Amino acid sequence: MEGFRVSITIHGINPDETITLLKKRARCFREGEDPRDGRKVGLIVEGGAMRGVISCAALLGLEELGMTQVFDEVYGASAGALNAAYFLARQAALATTIYYQKINNTRFIRRLWHRRIVDIDDLFDSIIAREWPLRVDKVLASRSQLFIAIADAQTGEAFLGHAQTSNTPLLTLLKASSAMPLIYNGLVKVDGRECFDGGLLNPLPILEAIEAGCTDLLVLLTRPASFRECMPTVIERQIFELRCARGNARLMNAFNSSYIRANDLRDIALGRRAVPSGINIATICPEETDPKIDRITRNARLLKAAAVASVQRTLRAFGHVVGELVEVLRPFPALEPDSPAVTSSSSKLPLRY
Repeated sequence: MEGFRVSITIHGINPDETITLLKKRARCFREGEDPRDGRKVGLIVEGGAMRGVISCAALLGLEELGMTQVFDEVYGASAGALNAAYFLARQAALATTIYYQKINNTRFIRRLWHRRIVDIDDLFDSIIAREWPLRVDKVLASRSQLFIAIADAQTGEAFLGHAQTSNTPLLTLLKASSAMPLIYNGLVKVDGRECFDGGLLNPLPILEAIEAGCTDLLVLLTRPASFRECMPTVIERQIFELRCARGNARLMNAFNSSYIRANDLRDIALGRRAVPSGINIATICPEETDPKIDRITRNARLLKAAAVASVQRTLRAFGHVVGELVEVLRPFPALEPDSPAVTSSSSKLPLRY
């Protein structure tokens, strides 16, 4: 992991205001006090299949800082939603290591000629439900309300599943949000609707968070600030039409224009577009010098290096510098559901505010 230099630039709109607010809230919750700050704080977590290791490691940094309870609402799409769930269950370290210990192989990421390149079924049925289980009970009991971006395969519209009140089980909501077109090519039923990856149509539910009254947002991105989403290629459009749209013009139009919405949302997160007065946004994202991770990266060294860089960047954003993260990002042995490693990161770093 040597050779990757971690730098930190916090993007957004008045980002220092949000960072300061989060630090104050962390102190209040640690001391058992009600913050009573009159603000509503949201967390937005980006996914992107294996790029999710970056936002998951950032969440690990927040967990190490004692910030699991500070957010009123948490929003995620695709792998970002799954990462957010593990974070609210205080299992961010476990979730981070899943990327470079459990799913960076041909069991999960198959060869390109397979219809389902990424085996979401195995991820949820074997790993998340049994082998390295998500503590669903802790997520549902969290004070932070979890909202999961999901896309309707018939209408081509994105909507949010509310983990704490939905009639659909949490793991089903998360699987629907992770069902990536062109890579998984399957649909998941949510309340009678055939659904797929919400990250395609609404990768960053920032506007929904603002509409819900959030005054301060922390956004965790998995791509550098310079990244711009491109129009789907001719081949991508043809495959999407064949495997997903199948003559559904509304869905096809939504896919073709998805890059426009994605770039607009990134511009808001990065402070390039105006938001209503009184809204503060702090955005943490990788730098160009970070390890390059794409949706199907399997190289364990690169994945772990990206995770270490992301943890360090997040800690630095809140005023901490940590040189060694062996204890935080150690390999996990085979786990039992009640193992301490399943329920917390077990870090020895004195990072609480």
